[in-house]
Amino acid sequence: MTTTKYDLHRLGWHSFQQLCNAVTTTVLGQTVESFLEGNDGGRDGAFKGVWSPNPNEVYEGKFVIQCKFTGRREHNLSFSDIADELAKAKRLVSKGQCDIYVLMTNAGVTGSSHLKIAQAFEGAGVKHVLLFDSSWICQKIETNSSLRMNVPRLYGLGDLSQILDERRYEQTKALLSELPDLSKTVVTDTYRKALQALQTHGFVLLVGEPAVGKTTIASLLAMCAMDKWKCQVLKLEKPEQVRERWNTEESSQFIWVDDAFGVTQYESHLTMGWNRTLDSVSTMIRRGHRIVLTSRDYIYNNARRELKRSSFPLFEESQVVIDVKQLTSDERQQILYNHVKLGDQSADFRTRLKRFLPDVAAHNRFVPETARRLGNRHFTKALTVSESGIDDFVTKQEQLLVETMSNMDTGSRAALALLYMKEGAIESPFTLSMEEERAIARLGSNEASCIRALEDLNGSFVQLVDTEDGRAWRYKHPTIGDAFALILAQSPENLQIFVDGTSTERLMDLVTCGDVALKNATIIPRAMFKVVAQRIHHYIAGDPAFAKDFRRRGRLYSFLLSRSSPNFLAIYLQVDDALITALIGEFARTMFTSSADLALRLFRERLMPEMARVAIMSKIQDEVFDNDELQYIYDIEMHEFFTADELEGFLEDVQKYVLPNLDGMRERLKSSYDFENDPDNHVDDFVGHLDCILEAYPDWPDIENTIHTQRVQVDDWVSEVSWGRRSEPATGRSDLMFASSHLGERSIFEDVDL
Repeated sequence: MTTTKYDLHRLGWHSFQQLCNAVTTTVLGQTVESFLEGNDGGRDGAFKGVWSPNPNEVYEGKFVIQCKFTGRREHNLSFSDIADELAKAKRLVSKGQCDIYVLMTNAGVTGSSHLKIAQAFEGAGVKHVLLFDSSWICQKIETNSSLRMNVPRLYGLGDLSQILDERRYEQTKALLSELPDLSKTVVTDTYRKALQALQTHGFVLLVGEPAVGKTTIASLLAMCAMDKWKCQVLKLEKPEQVRERWNTEESSQFIWVDDAFGVTQYESHLTMGWNRTLDSVSTMIRRGHRIVLTSRDYIYNNARRELKRSSFPLFEESQVVIDVKQLTSDERQQILYNHVKLGDQSADFRTRLKRFLPDVAAHNRFVPETARRLGNRHFTKALTVSESGIDDFVTKQEQLLVETMSNMDTGSRAALALLYMKEGAIESPFTLSMEEERAIARLGSNEASCIRALEDLNGSFVQLVDTEDGRAWRYKHPTIGDAFALILAQSPENLQIFVDGTSTERLMDLVTCGDVALKNATIIPRAMFKVVAQRIHHYIAGDPAFAKDFRRRGRLYSFLLSRSSPNFLAIYLQVDDALITALIGEFARTMFTSSADLALRLFRERLMPEMARVAIMSKIQDEVFDNDELQYIYDIEMHEFFTADELEGFLEDVQKYVLPNLDGMRERLKSSYDFENDPDNHVDDFVGHLDCILEAYPDWPDIENTIHTQRVQVDDWVSEVSWGRRSEPATGRSDLMFASSHLGERSIFEDVDL
């Protein structure tokens, strides 16, 4: 077998030292004590123990590890490269601290150099000299997936077609083009926590501010899944796709959904989709599949209110929060080093920038995206390399990005606008609708200019990726879309072009009609309300085939509930005279639809006719007495649809007809159980409703005994059904290594310009 060649010369001295530590831990099976640079006394690491690399070959005693890094490709180590280490080795021997001297290098070593180096150290009193060159290290990387899992940056330094299982590589070629540059990634404590959560629970939710590295960590987990666990990896966009793409023939799938609840803004319809999918997700995890979701923190905070978390406790138990403030100094500096060293900046620029880099890494506004932009010349064209210029670059990142995009040529601005209008993805080669052609023409550009601009911006503001449906252009990072939204807000003319050129469905994900305090949304002014209302109504009812499309109506309800001002609601009701009738027909207080919440809002805004209120009140009673929907009994918000007398009569009937029939409800619930699902989750709503009824009406006659009896019956059933069920995901032992390397006095940036 030919050993994969890894570009170890791209690591930098500090990362190579970390790699050597990982090799010693995973391959030699030793826990290494690392030493601070400048205080190492000639040792980058040390351990005491026994190592047997081959039968009949045993080394025992005190091991000293020394790392020799070169940034030169194909360099061969010579005796002169290590001559200054001899005196240090002799001093260690005299103190009884060195029996075996292990020299690790990413350089090549010829036979004659090996002999000369070994003889020199033996002459200094070392009993055994072990010299491991780049070929030996690459061979160990090649044969040890745990090593690659702990140092996932290696995936970006070798040929993935040789690293990954051939079948998995062929299945995931398209995905690989979407991943960030893995050669620049840094293993952080957050990555280790996420990997541990995935191994333990089969699920992880990565939550954090924009640009802190959620997608990067998810991509590293995907690589580990392909490599270590031989998973089929699927990167999906919507919750409905999880069930659609679940392959029961696959023993292990890794499903990854970025921005699960919205890319730059909260999208309620996605949360409703997850509520409909959570039972399938639980079943998949029990069968050994793994699932990773990411979300911006402010978006997830909105989603939490509507998510059915009680049915899927892993949302809380296996949530890993990425807090950039918790990045260690070493991690910040390594992230910045990798992006500047391996970016497209000139050596001269890196030299001028070098002395400012420690302060950039320590800046309280530093995030990983800062490092990517600083390493890319497209983002630094107007940067003055001075203390104040660098500070502004880090402090005013969003403002400078907006200015950079505003000062682009018309073709580039039109290309980024087109991406924004088309849900952040343009198929390649692309065709434009008449509305899109008119929009980019009004921006002073045309299709040919947009194509050229996308090619020029590839790798900086956009990226060309392979998908299962073909090739597509996407934003390099979602913050590019955030900045474009700010540009729209600053220009009424651009806003009109955007509205005219964007599909209605996309528009409903990006705008609010009036200011409803939704973060990152583009605000439509009152003068445009009627036009937008007419377009949304046409989207819902323009084609009879869509009249009963629950997905479209669900999007409408979510838009009117959370993205519309009272004035817009009034205008929309004038345009869509069938809305109230539809709301009555689809009224339900569940995690799958926002129809009840919208009806309540219309009632509170005094936009609901009396006949509609009466119809909804009657439907609530039918849901309780005919369909076992107990939540309406204690839901004080739903009680707003009742007059005082109506509510009093309703609650009297509940005590008379519902409470005596709880046994029948429980039996119907048991009969609907699917053995594939978790029995606790299956009865969770029923038990929760009983507890809420008891809390709301503690003075009802015999209510406490009635509820207690039902709980005992439910617990007995759950225990019976759970017997012998496999309830935990299959997970292997943890192969995680924890950080042990420190920078010390030596600057990580010393070779950033070489």
